[in-house]
Amino acid sequence: MGLRATVKEGLLVAFDSLRANKVRSGLTILGVTIGVMVVLVMAAMVQGLNGSFKDIIASAGPTTFYVFHAPVGGGGLSTGLEEEENEFMRNPPLKIEWSRELARLEPIRQVAPGVDVSDWGYHARRGDTDVRISLYGVDAEYMDMDGGDLVDGRFFTATEESRRRAVAVIDSATAVDLFGGLDPLGKRFNIGRPGQRETPFEAVGVYRPPDNLFAGLKTHYVFAPFASVMKYVRVWDRMVYFVVKPHDGVELEVALEAVRTRMRQLRGLSPGEDDNFYLITQDQVMDWWNKFTGVFFAVMVALSGVGLLVGGVGVIGIMMISVTERTREIGLRKSLGARRRDLLWQFLVEAATLTLLGGAIGMALGGIIVWVIGALTPVPASVPLWSIAVALLASIFTGIGFGLYPAARGAGLDPVDALRYE
Repeated sequence: MGLRATVKEGLLVAFDSLRANKVRSGLTILGVTIGVMVVLVMAAMVQGLNGSFKDIIASAGPTTFYVFHAPVGGGGLSTGLEEEENEFMRNPPLKIEWSRELARLEPIRQVAPGVDVSDWGYHARRGDTDVRISLYGVDAEYMDMDGGDLVDGRFFTATEESRRRAVAVIDSATAVDLFGGLDPLGKRFNIGRPGQRETPFEAVGVYRPPDNLFAGLKTHYVFAPFASVMKYVRVWDRMVYFVVKPHDGVELEVALEAVRTRMRQLRGLSPGEDDNFYLITQDQVMDWWNKFTGVFFAVMVALSGVGLLVGGVGVIGIMMISVTERTREIGLRKSLGARRRDLLWQFLVEAATLTLLGGAIGMALGGIIVWVIGALTPVPASVPLWSIAVALLASIFTGIGFGLYPAARGAGLDPVDALRYE
């Protein structure tokens, strides 16, 4: 038979087997269905997460970088139980006046000190109403790289920042919780931590976070001038970092080298000493994120591989039964001139059809799940085209790989013995 006829016959036999043994065939393709579905859903979620993270990076600018006194996420806070102090505790903190020194460098357009204490338990209170907030100390040009919007009022000015005015921009959630239906602009509320002295701040604007997943992970944003936060809220100086923006047209490496050289001078480091500060670029942040999502995706692929393995074992079982049930048919066909490769190909097509059907069902279910995730959650999940191709190929090769042994066994039967089989 030609290739077309062989494939057609294999498909017909496979669907006949499905109809004749619905439960057995259903259990066989179930593992493949689950494996393909998991791959599709995870690929969609990872792509959506990566897209949101890239939007955040793009909003800050491709050449913007950061100066930290210790590795970001590399050492964490000291608990006092470590045998040695980590770099977070060992390295001296950044001094605020150094930001002005770095801003004087020729390649640098702007250097803004900042502090992020969004996870340090700060609260906003007005009367008897108390809400936990995500507090940020930033500069007056923060909105230029944030990606969010002001829906009412204004952002604080450079003059208010330099004079350490106790003003703040709050998000809509904070405005509703603290002020109810009242206009929050011009009204005061207190910022502090439980059990510590609170400081009254005036709300001058209402903020809406950018449309991305990570902005939705936190609520109750409060932005205040960096100098005001350091003066009134008394934030730990080890939380201070610098945001550095080079001039347009300046290569990132040139700006990095200029800042590194000046920072070593400010730190008083000799030529042989290692840096006790860290410059973090957008590319490094993106690399860290890709490694994180890569590990996450690898784990999910491993889990989906278990499903494909279960489906593959089922293929071996159902194909061995199919070969046994059709032993006399195999003998008859071989006595009429069917070649070994014709029978081998027919059985492989049958096995691949079973797993491909499971893959198609898995893709349909995965597509529905991705749609539900995109509609009901902030995750911008979308099915990438490459995941569809991978899912189809994985299901086909699962059938071929695990169906090879029973197919070879059936194709290798002796026609005389096969015709005698009862």
